[in-house]
Amino acid sequence: MKRGLVLLCLLGTGMLHAQEAPNWNAHPTPDVAVSVAEPAPNEVVVVVNDNAFGGNHAGLFAGNKLIDPAGSYFGVRGQDKSWDGPTLADYARYQTIDGLKIRMYRFRLAPDTFAVIAQRVQQTGPTPPLFCAVAVHNLIAGVPPFDSIERSGWTTPSALGRLLDRYTQGAGAIGECQQLDASPC
Repeated sequence: MKRGLVLLCLLGTGMLHAQEAPNWNAHPTPDVAVSVAEPAPNEVVVVVNDNAFGGNHAGLFAGNKLIDPAGSYFGVRGQDKSWDGPTLADYARYQTIDGLKIRMYRFRLAPDTFAVIAQRVQQTGPTPPLFCAVAVHNLIAGVPPFDSIERSGWTTPSALGRLLDRYTQGAGAIGECQQLDASPC
C-alpha cells in the first residue's frame, strides 16, 4: 500500500510539472551517424535509451511498426511536414537528444511468435509516464524465446536492457545488441 502511494505521488508530481519539461522541439536532434538496418518483417527490435540513471526510455519495433509507450516521438516528429513516418534509424537518432547511450536489441522470430508480439503491439493502449520500459517488457514477456521473462508491474529501461543482454551475449545468444553505428554492444 505504502509503495503504491509513493508511486502515485511521484506520477502526480510529474504530471503537475509537465509544463516545465524541456521543449524537445527547441533542441535539434544531434547530427549523429546512425547506420543500423531497418527491422526485417519478422524482427522485433527493442530500443533502450540508457542516458540517465535507470535509463530514459524504451520503445519497440515489430517489423516496421513502432510502439513508443509514453514517448514523445510521434508528436514531435509528426510536426515536421517532411517526415515520412517512423524508421529505426530516425527513432534511434531522436533518442540521442540527451546522449549517445542507445542500444538496439534485435531478435528474428518464428512467424507464429512474431504474430503474438505484433498482436500485443496492436492491442496496446496508452501508457502512463514512467511506464515505457514495463510496457515494452510486457509485450515480449512469456513469448518464446522470451518464455522465462515474466510480466512485470515495474521496471526501468536500464533493467530491461540488462535482461535482454542475457539473450544477446555468449554462445547461446538468440539475438544481437547494436549501438548506433551497428557495432555490437
